[in-house]
Amino acid sequence: MTLVKPAYRTESLGWREIREGRALDIKFRLEQSGIVEVDLLARSESDWRVENFESSALRLYVQGEYNQDCILFYGDRPFHYKRLLGYLEAGEYELRLEFNRDISSPNVVRAFVESVEWKVVTPESELFAVYRHAPVLYGRNLTHPYENRFTDTPLLLFYRIEPEGDRTAIEYQIIFSHEDEGTPTPLLMSKWGRTTDIEWIYRVVLDEHGEAVEATYQGLKHVTGHHRGSRALGGHPVLQSASAHGMVIDEVKSDYRFLFPPARRWNPEAEPRERVMDDFPFTYQVSAWEMLRQYPAEQPVMANSFHLADLRHYMFVQCAKVTEHDSEHTSIDIQVKLKAGDIWFSSSFGDLRYGNFRCSYDGPYAQFSTAVKLPPGTSFADIEQICAVWLPGGEDSVLVPDFKAMFLDEQYSPGETVYGRGPVRVTKEEPRQTVWRGEAR
Repeated sequence: MTLVKPAYRTESLGWREIREGRALDIKFRLEQSGIVEVDLLARSESDWRVENFESSALRLYVQGEYNQDCILFYGDRPFHYKRLLGYLEAGEYELRLEFNRDISSPNVVRAFVESVEWKVVTPESELFAVYRHAPVLYGRNLTHPYENRFTDTPLLLFYRIEPEGDRTAIEYQIIFSHEDEGTPTPLLMSKWGRTTDIEWIYRVVLDEHGEAVEATYQGLKHVTGHHRGSRALGGHPVLQSASAHGMVIDEVKSDYRFLFPPARRWNPEAEPRERVMDDFPFTYQVSAWEMLRQYPAEQPVMANSFHLADLRHYMFVQCAKVTEHDSEHTSIDIQVKLKAGDIWFSSSFGDLRYGNFRCSYDGPYAQFSTAVKLPPGTSFADIEQICAVWLPGGEDSVLVPDFKAMFLDEQYSPGETVYGRGPVRVTKEEPRQTVWRGEAR
């Protein structure tokens, strides 16, 4: 079965400048009808780390009609921005890219595009249903008309597929660059192992004929709502970013929007959601840059202090907690001992409570992520051992089947990585087990 039609690429444009009064028009022909994915190799005269200089925005038009906006969050580094134009019939088309002065940061006046590539997902494709139901997301405008140009910007859409008898559910999740509310920022690393915000936003149930019989979204206060909103760009469901921590509604309240392609399928039984971030390292970088701009890092870095430090001082952990009954309320700690000194560094800061928040992960997924803050410059060569530690409040026995840990490199991209050497079990009676041990000096 055909997955997608071959990609078509424009000739190199030689980094064409786009600014007010200087748009870029691209003509293309579709040999078959389908959902069109466009790939813009672009860069911006901007820097996500610098206030009022964070990004530029391109507004896309197809046949002269507004399609969507593309926020260039990766600065002056060339980057492939992939978006869906929606369902289009076969034929001749013109794509126009305009610099959007209103959405772009105040001190940014231009962007550059090197090439444009597109492909068509046809109705015969096994991916067609996944693409067809990907939601149009209108940008957030709670305190500013175009907040996503500088904060909590959507970075990537991914999906999971669940069989439900003779039906199939597709759930879409988005990675935002951060969340301005929700889990307190100092605790994001301990509880989630990241400073991005990952939220499911839309779920559709299809019958045996592939027709939608139910559609829901994650509404305000995490209350699931039934989607009764409009559709756009050839039938895609429409949602609106409506909270400072990734919740949505089905009523449009802003005038800028995005349509991301489903970038990857996620298997929650085998991997945490953060494994998607590993496959798209820019998600770590953009979130880290946002932290540098919005939250002054702790100086100096204090051992076992929950205050946020530069993200390069953390060991990022991907792990699992498998229990017989109650995984949701069961937590484990990850602890690190360096070769020099007798201090144990804890991912949950000793199972710290901060108001109503528990620093350790106690969510519904067996696969989860956390992080351990370590002294600046620490590498795996400095670590004597890493342990999984049982914590009270859940089941008395927890299987830890796998373990992965890594540091970010100087560019805030995933770097040095190690893996556990086999499953371990932590219990109330034997709460500590080694998951990784460094080489002796």
